[in-house]
Amino acid sequence: MRRLATFLCLTLAVRATVITSDPTGIPSSYEFIVVGGGTAGLAVANRLSVNHTVLVIERGTDERDNEGINNPLTSNGFLPPNVTCHQVHMGPLQIGSNGTNVRLQNIGYGSCLGGGSSVNAMMGSRPTFAGMTALEALGNPGWGWADFLPLMKRSETFTPPNAQQMAQGASFNASVHGTAGPVGVSFSDPILAPQFQTAAKNTSENIYGVTLTKDMGDGFSGGHVASAYHHIHFNDTVQKLRRSSSAWSYLYPESQQRPNLTVLTQHTVDTIITTNSSGGIITATGVTLLPTMGGDTLTFSVTREVIVSAGAPFSPAVLQRSGIGNATFLRSLGISPVLDLPGVGSNFQDQALLVNVSFPIADALKSDPNIIVNTTLVGVVVAHATANDAFGNQGTQIISAIRNSTSAADRLVSSGGVVNAQSLELQANITANAYEIDHPLIELFFSPGGTLSIWTQSVLPMSRGTVRINTTDPLAFPVADPQYLTVEADIQVFTRAARRIGLAASTPPFSRLITDTAYAQSGLPAVDASDDAWRTWALDNYSPGIHYVGSNSMMPQEVGGVVSPQLLVYGTTNLRVADASIMPLSVFPHCTLGLYGVAEKAAEIILLTASTTDPMSEPSQPSQPSPPSPTASSASASSTSLGSSEANGAAASMLNVAVVGIAGAVLVVMLIR
Repeated sequence: MRRLATFLCLTLAVRATVITSDPTGIPSSYEFIVVGGGTAGLAVANRLSVNHTVLVIERGTDERDNEGINNPLTSNGFLPPNVTCHQVHMGPLQIGSNGTNVRLQNIGYGSCLGGGSSVNAMMGSRPTFAGMTALEALGNPGWGWADFLPLMKRSETFTPPNAQQMAQGASFNASVHGTAGPVGVSFSDPILAPQFQTAAKNTSENIYGVTLTKDMGDGFSGGHVASAYHHIHFNDTVQKLRRSSSAWSYLYPESQQRPNLTVLTQHTVDTIITTNSSGGIITATGVTLLPTMGGDTLTFSVTREVIVSAGAPFSPAVLQRSGIGNATFLRSLGISPVLDLPGVGSNFQDQALLVNVSFPIADALKSDPNIIVNTTLVGVVVAHATANDAFGNQGTQIISAIRNSTSAADRLVSSGGVVNAQSLELQANITANAYEIDHPLIELFFSPGGTLSIWTQSVLPMSRGTVRINTTDPLAFPVADPQYLTVEADIQVFTRAARRIGLAASTPPFSRLITDTAYAQSGLPAVDASDDAWRTWALDNYSPGIHYVGSNSMMPQEVGGVVSPQLLVYGTTNLRVADASIMPLSVFPHCTLGLYGVAEKAAEIILLTASTTDPMSEPSQPSQPSPPSPTASSASASSTSLGSSEANGAAASMLNVAVVGIAGAVLVVMLIR
């Protein structure tokens, strides 16, 4: 007797995200191309690739197995040591109010998947209500705090502190945090150096008069202090502790695999290929690129949009090489202007930082785990001081000085820092208005480690610089100069911030944690030294904050704006920018969590557009092109394919295949006699 038995075997073999440095095995056309696989770029690509084909082009490497990145406790300072993707460019930067004392300074960036989120200090900092109000006031409806908070929450899974962590000083406001996003945000578990953190909080209250806040991310404007949380997965399934970079949040996890997503590493975009319609509006049709280590130029085509997300020092360079920027400047390099947009590369800013002023720990406390830890990146206390907190009854005077930064307009216009005096006046007034409603003026943070450190930075600088290419070579570094501390109001604020380091180190209870000779050994001026002495010390010892913004600012075109509130480059139909370069003000004290909000906003805007418009042409299916041949590197060149299809076997060899869940069925029929 024959019995028919039917077994349902539930398996699924789907093509996962392709991450490769070899362009010969990937399609030649996509609906969307994202230039840059950094903090925002990977997040945007993740959201778009749910239902659309997306290519990400990243100049750096894939460092998913690099423990110098992944494990926060292996990092020893503001940026991880011995990490191949942390690259530094030395640039001559001017300091001082009259552009004197030119010296070489580091320009750091993350040249790997995840970008800055893979090499930074993982600070879980957000913009404030006052900061986002200022951003919206610059002509950006839909970018206020009420609009932006849900986007930051969408990106986040926040791990609330447990009872032990709360007893050690952690606090939070559940209503401002997300519970289902890809980015892990947590306090250290347990809270590291809790006695140190308590001392730092109390010292901040003593020197600034600031109060403890329940949550640093609630948008509260005003002086406050709290234990910092970080973008770290503290309950990672693979290892207990993992940096929650953009790569480890939006790209690598099994839950984030996208068959529509291709990531090409170790390739640098040269130009965006454009066509010019009869109405003078520019349409992007593709990109040219080449291996970062050198090689033949390749071309990929796009049927919907190009999204530039290479970061504030590099996104302007891509546009400039593509003929988009100040026409006079472009012609000086032999580049034919495609779109005269003077704001490209202008309004470039960074927060000047006094970093890692260290003090030896008192002998009796050197082995106390409540005071000392083996890392400087977690266990941090952050204090924000308003103008009145920092300057007392002179707070209104410093705000007036900021409003009067327009006195520097001629010099900033001449240097390219702003495109016109109207731009500086608008930004100065809006910045002063933000300070009047208690936007933080100064950030002070305390860090434990082998020594106890105090860092400080001014939050909303008025100094403005430029990003400019000086060659058409896409592999050359752009010249990035934020012109730190070249506006007098910035110097006054920074001098006051520097003095507060000395005051904090000499004020209990922090002063009780360090040796009697610690202050004298620090190199700081005396606490009661003159303002001139502190000014000189601050100008001689600052470092870049590495929070670059502004070089493709989102503000009206007539005042130097490059992109609209929809992130569309003015004068184009389908070219957007989505990274820190769009922020016209430094409203993110630390960029990462805010940039995830930018990425979520960008994806929301782009997907809405895609749902109501047709692509220029249907994207090619995942076929295998022949090895690419060299093409002319021209922004106005026609879009061409990488080549014809090869055998399907070659395609299969290039595809990453992963079983990611049960979503399909194979019916197996067996005859049993």
